[in-house]
Amino acid sequence: MRIAIAQVRGQMDDPPANASKAKMLINNTDVDLLIFPEMFATGYDKGCGRFADNMDAVFRNKVNTNVKNRKCHVLYGSPLLNDGKIYNCAVLSDGENEQMYRKIHLDAGAVFNEKDVFASGNEPKIFNCGGLKIGAAIGNDVMFGELFRWYAANDVDIIVCISAAAEQAMRRSAKVLQARCIENSVDIVFVNMVGPDPGHVMAGGSMYISSEGNIIESCTDSSDVRIVKLDEERIKASKEKRAFLKEIRKDIDWSV
Repeated sequence: MRIAIAQVRGQMDDPPANASKAKMLINNTDVDLLIFPEMFATGYDKGCGRFADNMDAVFRNKVNTNVKNRKCHVLYGSPLLNDGKIYNCAVLSDGENEQMYRKIHLDAGAVFNEKDVFASGNEPKIFNCGGLKIGAAIGNDVMFGELFRWYAANDVDIIVCISAAAEQAMRRSAKVLQARCIENSVDIVFVNMVGPDPGHVMAGGSMYISSEGNIIESCTDSSDVRIVKLDEERIKASKEKRAFLKEIRKDIDWSV
């Protein structure tokens, strides 16, 4: 399977423009899975939630049409409305069917306080992408190891974390991501927003990190698209190393 790390800017307050940008990359990138950053559909700021009840018309339908025509998958970040609540979501689409993950660990103090805009998700999500099992994560989720440990224990092939991290948060995340790979014997694809927005600059620095903590592919701090061919044999070997999960002490109450 070939995947594309699409480190691009989600234009602020302009979902139709972002749908057009997605269309261009979908039609001109020969991959099975194209991954965009957190809140790519709307841009990442405290006003992004106002589009949540109209995402079908301004973004989703257009992207789904292009994905269906190309016979590929796309994963992107978007605000979505459900049961009267707005969630920060990762959406995987093949043009006809969508799978969604709702961000569990909202960020209270980086670019804006997400808790003022979004409700918190309450469950992990394993995407099925052409037989590939993908654990989904968004931004600040990376700081909470139990989510990544759950994915490893549930036999995911890789974890994809989409993000909208400015420079200071990115420095922290880059270090933690390599530790998450090593401690769970799992590859992680990290796709970050890039470019200037009011009051902050998204840091870029997207990367593919192996289960040994080695950076296989990385982006610059500008708009960048990198293609990675998944090494199925290496991923299989990494999963076999997760036997250590059976050694976690169940006689100890680890709850806080």
